[in-house]
Amino acid sequence: MSKGYSGAAILSAAAIPVAGWVGVAQHSYRLAWGAIAVLMLCFVAIAGRSIVGRWSGILIDDRNVISLSRFQMTLWTVVVLSAYLMAALYNVYIGVDEPLAIGIPKELWLAMGISTTSLVGTPLLLASKKDKPADEKALERTLELERRPAGSDKVEGQVLGNIDPALARWSDMVTGDETSNGAHVDLAKVQMLFFTIAIVAAYCFALWRTFKYAQPDGITDFPVLDDSTVALLGISHAGYLVNKAVPRV
Repeated sequence: MSKGYSGAAILSAAAIPVAGWVGVAQHSYRLAWGAIAVLMLCFVAIAGRSIVGRWSGILIDDRNVISLSRFQMTLWTVVVLSAYLMAALYNVYIGVDEPLAIGIPKELWLAMGISTTSLVGTPLLLASKKDKPADEKALERTLELERRPAGSDKVEGQVLGNIDPALARWSDMVTGDETSNGAHVDLAKVQMLFFTIAIVAAYCFALWRTFKYAQPDGITDFPVLDDSTVALLGISHAGYLVNKAVPRV
């Protein structure tokens, strides 16, 4: 990481608790939470730019594509950690005896654990397909449909990627990973993307209300995710991983 990027990263990280504390002191709890989340995103964007050469670098995996599993893990991490820091700062400000004793519901841990499973499981499932030969006709058809510059694709067995992170596209999150479906929309990915956005957005609104109606005795618990919501998320991720494991020609 260059000195310029290092300095920017350090400043953005140092500004996170400062922004939170200033917001709490001014009783602007929701604004402070938003500022913390934005500064966290600034930090990861700077790190991605410095290391990978793209502001979205944290989302680019070893195949040089923008990964859906990385996107959802980053989203959950920023939302939950920013909210936890905000709640802790609020508790410290009003003088709660145990400011860090904030109950995070098991359903939320389960949801984040499901996302982590997809993050870890995806490369493991694709690794087994890198040793299998690709169907030449299917590969040729996929490369034609992609309409990309010749030589920009990295082909490892049946797995498709990019030769350079600069070639990563946001559409990678909803297109197939293999030589047989790399130019087609992957329905399992689309479903998981919609589920993730819907659930994270709903939970953000719940956290918004928590900070809006923060009690004078402190924030001791985060909103609870419904069991059915976690079940839907689990089914979506299971379908996503099974789709990765299915052998294709």
